Amino acid sequence: MSAAAQVARGAVVRPTRDSSVQAVAPRTASASHAIVEALVARGVDSFFGVPGGPVSPICKAVLDTAGARFIESRHETSAAFAAASFHRATGRVPAIVVTAGPGATNAVTGIANAHLGRTPMIVITGDVAWASSGRLLLQDTGPEGLHMERMVGHLCRAAVRVASPRSAATQVLAALDAATGPIPGPALCVIPMDRGRGEIEAQPAVVRATRQTTDEVPLPAVHQTAKWLAEAERPLLVLGAACRGHEASVRRLVDALGVPFVTTPQAKGVVPETHPRSLRHGGMAASLWARAYTSGGVDATLVLGTDLDDVSVGPTPYVREGGKLVHVDLDASVFHRNVPADLPVAADLGAFARALTKHATAQGLLNPRGRALAKAARSGSPFDAEDAADDTRSPIAPQRAVLDLEAAAGEDARFITDIGGHMLYALHYLTAKRPDRFHIHLRLGSMGSGIAGAIGLGLADPKRRVVCICGDGGMQMNGMELLVAADLGLPVVYAVFNDARYNMVHHGMKQLYGAGGTEWDTRWVDFAAWARSMGVPGIRVHAPGQIDAATLDRLQASGPGPVVLDIRIDREMQIRGAGRDEALQRMSLDGDAS
Repeated sequence: MSAAAQVARGAVVRPTRDSSVQAVAPRTASASHAIVEALVARGVDSFFGVPGGPVSPICKAVLDTAGARFIESRHETSAAFAAASFHRATGRVPAIVVTAGPGATNAVTGIANAHLGRTPMIVITGDVAWASSGRLLLQDTGPEGLHMERMVGHLCRAAVRVASPRSAATQVLAALDAATGPIPGPALCVIPMDRGRGEIEAQPAVVRATRQTTDEVPLPAVHQTAKWLAEAERPLLVLGAACRGHEASVRRLVDALGVPFVTTPQAKGVVPETHPRSLRHGGMAASLWARAYTSGGVDATLVLGTDLDDVSVGPTPYVREGGKLVHVDLDASVFHRNVPADLPVAADLGAFARALTKHATAQGLLNPRGRALAKAARSGSPFDAEDAADDTRSPIAPQRAVLDLEAAAGEDARFITDIGGHMLYALHYLTAKRPDRFHIHLRLGSMGSGIAGAIGLGLADPKRRVVCICGDGGMQMNGMELLVAADLGLPVVYAVFNDARYNMVHHGMKQLYGAGGTEWDTRWVDFAAWARSMGVPGIRVHAPGQIDAATLDRLQASGPGPVVLDIRIDREMQIRGAGRDEALQRMSLDGDAS
């Protein structure tokens, strides 16, 4: 067993839930040990990263600390992607550990993804010795060098540079408080090597008051929202990604209001898509149900937890001209930016959902038309290709490959998609029957996010199969994370939709510029042979029916670990009106800044 695997299987320490105070009392030999022990005591026990010289004191402290585990990635941004998925699956805050210089700069894309996705994490980067700053030493990440704090400060909820070994642990805990604040996100902690190695004496406990949260919401806004939705001829509820973490409250709200609902792509499945009033998801690659309903004009809409960007709205306008739109989010900066709101409400989504459920139930404000409206919208197939499950063409149609994977993986499997043309098919054709069935990192839309994110999902529950739908371009970019899954024995199925082309780029540029200059072909790569060269089972898939439960079970029969399916798909197929190409066209042509 590799060192990474041994560490990854260490004990898990969860935060205490005392009703009054929480004590943190690191008693260690170095500042780095104090930092790691303090984080573990607060529930931050999983450290994703790549080791290096300037950050080696932290790496050593993680290896030495009971309850901490180090997950060694193959790239720093992949570590952040894996950590983001781990948080999404567990609710626990991860740490990222990267070295100075290129380690820090490599992590920037992952930090940006966490910022846009409101994912709390502690980003720990090493630096050359504090006393040497300004001498232009190799990998100087301080104010006289790369200045990491300035580089990513606007992406972080806090950016601290450890000033002394004595204050190291308390500075990092302060950053953790910022990362887990009302609008969560990443927090940066820069630890110069001499500060991290500095020895400290035993310190008194840090006594923490339990953070108090409030469920106060503006009741007049709740009452007005309930009235508009109950009286509407064609009402709609739009559930965004920020509803995650409030699934139970949102589900009760859906049942109390009785109106049809959609999710944004990132929120797909937050309420199961098998619910009788679900129109599946709107926005990019929207279902035909959502397109049909919104094309008829919506006169009252409640939007929860999304900024209504082009990916979230796409071909499904959520309110008609003259209709009423209530927009609820903790971050007031999202209001009116993309869609004007008649009633913008800055509030906790869970608290708002509970208050609205209570009021609508008490007053009997169930929309009398909602059930019939949803039934009518769901009368046909939700899919662009109604007969996708029976498509027998070869090379395999992407939609048939998605449906074969869904049937083969089993009800308990979790799916994550990377970014690319395959993503549209995963969004459109997969059915999320439970809130944790479908995962995507779409706020930044970075290739590789799903490939590395599958690691985080696997770590969250190593007994559940994870299916990562990805493209050949993404695997060429981030595919070495396969070794991480192999070292940790994670049951990840990497389903590579192989078309030997940057296919989304190809079709997008064809939409914008016509046929000329759009051939973004790459070499054909045999990903099955590539996987087998690293001791990972892999097969090539050319035709429908070759992906089934028996095949997956056979590939993973030798023990827990990843497998690779090299799926040769028909690259000329597209989902009609998927949304992204149209959005690109609007970006290039629309000069209206109103």
